[in-house]
Amino acid sequence: MSESSQDITKILAHIAETIGTNPESWVQWPGGWPGDIESALVDAVFSARAVYKTKDGRGIYARVVAWQATRGRQAYSLPALLAEIGSDVDGWAKRFGNRQHSPRRPASAPFGPMKAATVREAAEALARHDVTTARQISASTADDVWKVLLSVPGLGYATANYFLMLLGAPGVKPDRMVKRFLADAYGHKYGDAEAERVIRAAAEQLGAQPHELDHAIWSFESLKARVAR
Repeated sequence: MSESSQDITKILAHIAETIGTNPESWVQWPGGWPGDIESALVDAVFSARAVYKTKDGRGIYARVVAWQATRGRQAYSLPALLAEIGSDVDGWAKRFGNRQHSPRRPASAPFGPMKAATVREAAEALARHDVTTARQISASTADDVWKVLLSVPGLGYATANYFLMLLGAPGVKPDRMVKRFLADAYGHKYGDAEAERVIRAAAEQLGAQPHELDHAIWSFESLKARVAR
C-alpha cells in the first residue's frame, strides 16, 4: 500500500503515544559492527526470532561478543569466517554456543537447518560474488548484496536488511516486533516491503534515521512482550 498522508498520520500518532516523537528520548541504536563483516553476518542470522540481549548478560548479543574474543584475528573477512567454520558446522555452532535451527531453512539445505549452516552458506554466496569484506559493500553495491542474501535458504528480507544495517547502512529490519507495532497503529498486518516504507516515511517526518526509529520501536515492543510473560 502507498504511504498516504492518512497512513503517516496514524503511525505518527501511535509513535507519540508509545515511544514519543523526540528521537533523542528513544532507546538509542547500539551501532552495529561497522567494518566487521563476520560479526554482521553472524549477528544478523542468529538474532532472527531469538532473544537478543538480557539484563543478566545472555542472548545472541552476548554470544557474538564472546565469540569475537576467540577469533584471534584483526582483519575480518568471509574467507576467514569460512575457514573457521570449516565442514563441521555443528561443531562450530557448539563452540559459538547456539545450535538453534532457522525457522525458514529446510532440513534438506546444505549442512542442515541450523542457523550456523545459514551463516556458512551466506558467506559462501557472498564470496562467490566477490564480496568478502565490509569495504566492498557500499550504497552502489548494497542492493546486489541484499539479493544474494535472499537467495540463501533460511535468510529472509528482515535479516538481509539487518546485515546491511549492522555494517552502517541506514535501514529498517521489518521483523515481527516492528510489524506488531504497525498492526497496532493501523489495525491490519503489513508485509516486509510495506513495513519498511512506512517506517522510513515516518522517520523522515521526525527528522530521524530509519534505523533509529526501527530500533526504538523494536525495543518498545520487546519490553512489552517481556512484561506480558
